[in-house]
Amino acid sequence: MTTAKGAGIGRQEPAISYVRVSILGTLTGGEVWSVNPVFDPTLEFPGTPDQAMVDAAALAIANRTIPTSVRTIMGTSATRTGARVEIREDADDSLIAISIQGSATPAAGTGAARLTHQSAIVFSIRTNTPGGSGRGRFYWPAIGATLDNNGRLQTPATVTLAADMKSYLLGIRTDLATAFPTIGFDLAVRSKTTHTTPHAVRIQVGDVIDTQRRRRDALPEAYTQVAFP
Repeated sequence: MTTAKGAGIGRQEPAISYVRVSILGTLTGGEVWSVNPVFDPTLEFPGTPDQAMVDAAALAIANRTIPTSVRTIMGTSATRTGARVEIREDADDSLIAISIQGSATPAAGTGAARLTHQSAIVFSIRTNTPGGSGRGRFYWPAIGATLDNNGRLQTPATVTLAADMKSYLLGIRTDLATAFPTIGFDLAVRSKTTHTTPHAVRIQVGDVIDTQRRRRDALPEAYTQVAFP
């Protein structure tokens, strides 16, 4: 039996859950990056999710076509290499099921590498829930961005990026729904403070490049020094 999301009496274990999708990638030099949108099931998983279905979802997402502008802004230094799907419990965020799958063909960015590896464009996820628990964001590599004389994003255009990211996330939602054919999914924001998963109502993208801090163990700096005085 499949129980409605949020139902109490008669709901099967495990408890109400959510899905965290991680789009996995690498940067030239060995650094890694990930983008981690959250999806809320419309209906609850009927018992422990079938591992074959979790694997199928991760594999489909790992091979989903990246829209043109989103792939352009990545730059040739960034490559999508796979995907991870985690199904987690609402009450304490404990892991119920997981699958990590590699892309059949890694998808490198197509824009010329112009910016540093830590450059990113911020996609903000907005819900109707006020406060920080209703807002989310993720950082997409923007090494291939072109800036204007004011240091703002010139190409790809933000209107195109917003539309293409919406298309990409809808495609991921389709991959989840195909793998779990009795369950629908909504893009959401996950709050580990309130243990809520409000649904997205809009996606925003700005024209200022941000910086995503990453550990650079795989890309050590080359230092130059001079004696002083």
